[in-house]
Amino acid sequence: MTTAPAWAIGVCNGVHAAGSRDVVYVPDNPLSHVLRVFEQQFRDVRLILATREEEALGIAAGLYLGGRLPTVMLQSSGLGNSLNALTSLLMPYQIPVLMVVSMRGDAGEWNAAQVPMGRAVRGICEAIGVPHATVEAAETASDTVRLAGKTAFGTRTSYACLLPRRVTTGSDPQGDRRRSVTL
Repeated sequence: MTTAPAWAIGVCNGVHAAGSRDVVYVPDNPLSHVLRVFEQQFRDVRLILATREEEALGIAAGLYLGGRLPTVMLQSSGLGNSLNALTSLLMPYQIPVLMVVSMRGDAGEWNAAQVPMGRAVRGICEAIGVPHATVEAAETASDTVRLAGKTAFGTRTSYACLLPRRVTTGSDPQGDRRRSVTL
């Protein structure tokens, strides 16, 4: 058994401390670490696989309406796929979802196709009125995610908690010039 990254353990601790026991997810490589921690250490958390991001938000809406506090884990590029579900379902009906967003397209991204959406995530969240916070370090993941979840569920407003690559890879992407995309 491999040791889980500290940031992934922090995300799980934060989700759990926020009271969420239902995590709907769209598969993503960095978030696979979080899923593994949930499976091994948080047996009371139900993991629900979705095939698309808007489906994940729809499932989360149903969970909330059934009395649950849902979390959705997705990649930043998938946030673009889910905008209609966010703005026409969650927001007008005040359905809170804690969104844990694995960032792509930020500094050090190797896939140029991920850069436009990666750049736009924060601006999109601001434009549609979705509060967001960025996990700045592995050591702050638990508190950042917990506060985002408590705020979401306490105010009935979906909240995005962003996980940048520098945290999920444990490296400074500026130092790796070979794989860096000019932003």
